[in-house]
Amino acid sequence: MIHLNYPSLVSFNYTLFKALGIDSEASSNTLTLYKQAWRDLDAHIKNKLQPIEVLDYLSEKNIQFQGKLADKTIDGSYNYTFLSDTIACLFNQSANHQDSTQLIDVITELKNLVPSVVTELPYPHQNLGQTWMISGWVDTADITKLEELATKFYQELLNQEWQRKKIGKFIDATVFELWRNSPIWDKPEDNSHVLILFYPNQQTMDAAADFYEDWLKCLWYRHKIWFAYSLSRQLKEQLEKDFNRVVPDLENRHQYNLDQLKLTLAKTLEPLSRYGTNLNLLGIQQQTLLTNSHYYKNDLNDIEAKANTLKNGKTDLTFLKEFSRRVEDYYQPQLEHELASFSPGLGALQGLTDTVRGIVEIEQAQRDRNFQNNIAIVGVGLGTASILASVPDLEMITELPPVNAYITHWQLNKSQANFVVSLNISIFAGVWVAIFTAIVIKIGERLRSKKAS
Repeated sequence: MIHLNYPSLVSFNYTLFKALGIDSEASSNTLTLYKQAWRDLDAHIKNKLQPIEVLDYLSEKNIQFQGKLADKTIDGSYNYTFLSDTIACLFNQSANHQDSTQLIDVITELKNLVPSVVTELPYPHQNLGQTWMISGWVDTADITKLEELATKFYQELLNQEWQRKKIGKFIDATVFELWRNSPIWDKPEDNSHVLILFYPNQQTMDAAADFYEDWLKCLWYRHKIWFAYSLSRQLKEQLEKDFNRVVPDLENRHQYNLDQLKLTLAKTLEPLSRYGTNLNLLGIQQQTLLTNSHYYKNDLNDIEAKANTLKNGKTDLTFLKEFSRRVEDYYQPQLEHELASFSPGLGALQGLTDTVRGIVEIEQAQRDRNFQNNIAIVGVGLGTASILASVPDLEMITELPPVNAYITHWQLNKSQANFVVSLNISIFAGVWVAIFTAIVIKIGERLRSKKAS
């Protein structure tokens, strides 16, 4: 059985508190919740460790403690810092315990010390991710036995088996990088990314303690890359949906009447606006990948150079650098290709939308013109009818034989006869004048149309 000394569990947690899509209220609330949770950590520690031997707030961002957990002495520290737009937390706890028969249980006990009150905030979309680091020094270099132990640690920590594995060296420690793939792509499942380091002796393990801040920053860049690429997959899916939603409606524009065109135009404005916004966001994610990949690679080189100055043993972080190469060879070109593919789509959608808007404006202008012409025609007809209706003496007309016969047949007196004759003449004249006006307007429109062409 492998004898592992001083098992240690470190949790690196990252939460965005300001970024595109995070309004000032959410940002302020995140900071307030963090500060409040940090002030309450002493209660969390006292609840987990009994008795407490040491509990010091070295600063408002740094707590150190020591106490008893069952028969084990636990040393630990909680730290957080601001990395640009991110709150980065480092929770470190180790057990002064050398009983190999209880070794696996120790990891679970150390995990229970990680304060969930800080990591479980009400803004899950701001969670960049988490990496676990298990370490200790062992009395064997047998890679098979170490892998078996790493597998047991992973299962105990996360209650599931790892799917991906890489192996490297850090200050002569054998390092296992283990994780589970998400269903969509090769980003690890949430909180499944684990680094397990087996040091050959206490000296190298003590030397490695000076690298926790370096790991905190380096892994931050990696989580930002994962976060940006994951967001880019969501943006790509939404861009495709919006494009496929808008194009069929706009391409069928010739089949629609004016009301249908107006409805189609109103329906397309929202997805078109979202398409433009998401296209810009996709470009931002591409730049985020490029920037953080550069810093991630530089930080790994710095960690490797710093480790080599200690001369405690071999350091080879090639297995971590492979991630940077994958970003450069796959993620980055993929986003460049997608941007190149989706960018013309914005112009096409705007062109189709402008065409429909132009048709709507023309149709609406024609409808308004027709309405105005109709008002003019009716107005002329009514005006003519009212003028004729106001003629006081229609005796000449009433004496005409057909009219006189009509009056005699219905036995109308003079007043009644004048009213009936006036009404009929007004209606007849008004209708014919309206028809004449409509003809004149139509001829005028045709002449203008020919002149314009």
